[in-house]
Amino acid sequence: MQVLQGKSIFTGYVCLKALSIRHDRPVFSHEKCKNDEECKAELASFRNACAEVVATLHQLMDKAGGDEEVSILEAQSFMVQDPEFHREIAHLISCGQYKAAPAVEIAAQNFINVLSSAGSSVSRENVSDIQDIAVRIISSLTKESLLRVRLDEKSVLVADTILPSELMSLNKEYIAAICLDGGGQTSHVAILARAMNIPCIMGLKDASSLVKTGSLVALDAYTGTLYIDPDDETVKRINALHERSLAEEKELSEDAVLPAITKDGRRIYLECNIEGLDFVQPSLRNGAEGVGLFRTEFLLMEEGKTYSEDEQTAVYSRLARRFRSRGPVTIRTYDMGGDKIIKDMKSDEDNPVLGWRAVRFCMSEKEIFRTQLRAILRSSTSGRLQIMFPMISGSDELDSVLDYFEEVKEECRKEGIAFDEDMKVGTMIEVPSAAITSDILARKVDFFSVGTNDLTQYTIAVDRGNEKISYLYKEYHIALLRLLRLTAENAHKEGIGLSICGEMAGNPLYIPLVIGLGYDTLSMNPASLLNARKLIRSINYSDCLTLAKEAGNMTSCRDIEKLLEKFHAEIGDTE
Repeated sequence: MQVLQGKSIFTGYVCLKALSIRHDRPVFSHEKCKNDEECKAELASFRNACAEVVATLHQLMDKAGGDEEVSILEAQSFMVQDPEFHREIAHLISCGQYKAAPAVEIAAQNFINVLSSAGSSVSRENVSDIQDIAVRIISSLTKESLLRVRLDEKSVLVADTILPSELMSLNKEYIAAICLDGGGQTSHVAILARAMNIPCIMGLKDASSLVKTGSLVALDAYTGTLYIDPDDETVKRINALHERSLAEEKELSEDAVLPAITKDGRRIYLECNIEGLDFVQPSLRNGAEGVGLFRTEFLLMEEGKTYSEDEQTAVYSRLARRFRSRGPVTIRTYDMGGDKIIKDMKSDEDNPVLGWRAVRFCMSEKEIFRTQLRAILRSSTSGRLQIMFPMISGSDELDSVLDYFEEVKEECRKEGIAFDEDMKVGTMIEVPSAAITSDILARKVDFFSVGTNDLTQYTIAVDRGNEKISYLYKEYHIALLRLLRLTAENAHKEGIGLSICGEMAGNPLYIPLVIGLGYDTLSMNPASLLNARKLIRSINYSDCLTLAKEAGNMTSCRDIEKLLEKFHAEIGDTE
């Protein structure tokens, strides 16, 4: 039995056979170019592929699980852009008339031969890096996914890495748990795992190379421990813990029909964050009172899906009807970019998280945006639908988006398309400039939804997936608390709706603090609803106000953390 230690992303106990995943080497033709024009086209394709690979490597850095992995990815990024490597490829294509894919393979092998002759350990590490980037570039050139998986029975996925689009393409019913070599708490795969109620451990380093498909694994996702080929005692213990956790979950689910009201009478509304219709039933079962965030970009990331206007209308309408008796459904327009890349969407940006994404992408790709806006408008007659725009940085950007939305509305009116003229329009607050100018923005929209994941990393300048500086990523940083309070005060002053939809909303440690800061609507992954409701029904609103006031007067993150821990310890003592 081998024991690996990683980071818990979503809790649970599982003991099942594993499906080991390592990204495959793509297949390509070795046929040569027929003329100079074809050579030029191949060279252009190579350069585009390199830009795409660099963007992908940056995305993987955002989710890296340790210093070593980040260093490897950084080194690979430099290698992809190495001028000597590019000159070798250009020579092979122009003079040897090789197509781009075989040229990359030959050039990579030439570099490997030179390094291998040196014989040092450093050279061997570089050989591995070159092999990796060559496969990535060729995969981009051939348009073949690096991941080829057949999942036809319930298994524990043990993988080197999985992108959100890849995870979305798998049959979720057969995913018992996810174990990744790298990854971080707030990566989108982590968010998806929590939303799918799938036990998940990340940062396991060599797990995917140590685990063989079909072998037995056991995991304690509470402690982040993976057991490879567990002994009988470990299997028995993990299975017993699994049965106990199911009984506890059943007990919690019996309270799903109860409202989330504090002991002194403050009503808190619990909504859900979802990525597709598969998440509706778990949300309703756990007592969701609406959808605070429907991440529509994941529709475009499902393999083989196009989602025309009619198809989107069908999805949004069905969602609105399912929640009609529960509460509003908030449709967030496409938040593409960062680590959420759709097919044929290429980016050569150095920092895509701060670049061409969300409304910036939509306002430059207006046909894609227009199709979605029309679908949302058409669906608004099916229930209490709301629309929300992500990544708004300030008043000018919001005005541009609202003006375009009005254009699409007018277009629908002229075509005789019915829609809810009073449909509420909101904006996310996830950029510091938006929070600081929230008094201005509050006069232009019907509601705010605060996305704490991005707001935290942008406010304190910390890449949330970079393990080297992860100790600085504090969602209770005093600067963030001030922005949260400021946003809440400005929303209340203008009488508009206010919710919080980042991971902070579903974390029991932060829920009393968030409530005390002025938020009475919390939107979280469906799996967090039961525990959140139980917690809220065990606390006093007056204590939450005191907690938020005390935290706001502190100057040290460590002091705030101690305050939160003390608050929860006292709750435990009274239960």
